[in-house]
Amino acid sequence: MPLTDVPVIDLAAPRATVVAQLAQAAADPGFFQVVNSGLDAARMADTLASAAAFFACDPAVKRAVSRTLENPFGYYDRELTKNLRDRKEIFDFAPGEDTPWPAEMPGLRPALTVFAAECHSLALRLTALLCEGLGQAPDSMLQQLAPDHSSFLRLNHYPVHDLLAGQGVPPGPLGISPHTDAGVLTVLLQDSVAGLQMQQNGAWVDVAPVADALTINIGDMLQVAANDRYRAPLHRVRASEGESRLSIAYFLNPGYHALIEPLPGLLSTASPPCYRSIPWQEFRGLRALGDFGDYGEEVQISHYRCDGPTAVTAAESA
Repeated sequence: MPLTDVPVIDLAAPRATVVAQLAQAAADPGFFQVVNSGLDAARMADTLASAAAFFACDPAVKRAVSRTLENPFGYYDRELTKNLRDRKEIFDFAPGEDTPWPAEMPGLRPALTVFAAECHSLALRLTALLCEGLGQAPDSMLQQLAPDHSSFLRLNHYPVHDLLAGQGVPPGPLGISPHTDAGVLTVLLQDSVAGLQMQQNGAWVDVAPVADALTINIGDMLQVAANDRYRAPLHRVRASEGESRLSIAYFLNPGYHALIEPLPGLLSTASPPCYRSIPWQEFRGLRALGDFGDYGEEVQISHYRCDGPTAVTAAESA
């Protein structure tokens, strides 16, 4: 597969340079990679090793810590994206939430707790720099993300193509079907196996792993806050064939009571708001229903466009 032209941004460069490069990358293609992020390379490798050890456990061990419709944290291997079952298995963890942990791996919780905290700090730093890149105060979105937030860490394992065959609903053709991320931004640690793809000029192209780098993409809520000046890129993951793949994603999400809308400083008569206010709890809840099972069309930010269709509410979808 051809490779995307994804910028690699050195966060140790002068601040003005970093701000300009981040703003340009957030506008197009919406993906970028960062080096000198402050996350220790040895810790990143150890966290990937912990993820690999968990997914190598006996299936009974993993299913003993499965997520449910009521509790979205833990293990799952039947997630849907755009109503198609993904060819992957996951483990979701959020600090302060009721995550079930495998007794056979007592070191998993402390390892993920430390890594999630480091990712959260980086994600807040990047959000501040991206707000600055819009000409807004660095803390323009801080009240939506701190101290309350609904961010979480996800371990992803994309097994060889046929591993999930015969387990309930047949898997779709992809590791993850095309989608945008719902939250503010995503911090992704990839292993050395390519598989992540983004749509560019009508074609699907690889976002290849870069050694000691973290892959970042803009999410829906930041596109809304930026009033379309930043773009949440459409992306997918190829099904693994011959070699499995691991990644760890940290999703920076607003607090559940947050209302996300275009930043006031970006609006004028010549630049009206592109979106109505989005209640994050409602938006995230509808996305989660679509992920867990086939509960109808997944809600998108297009449902909240000022010139678009009205979003289905949580009550209407019940």
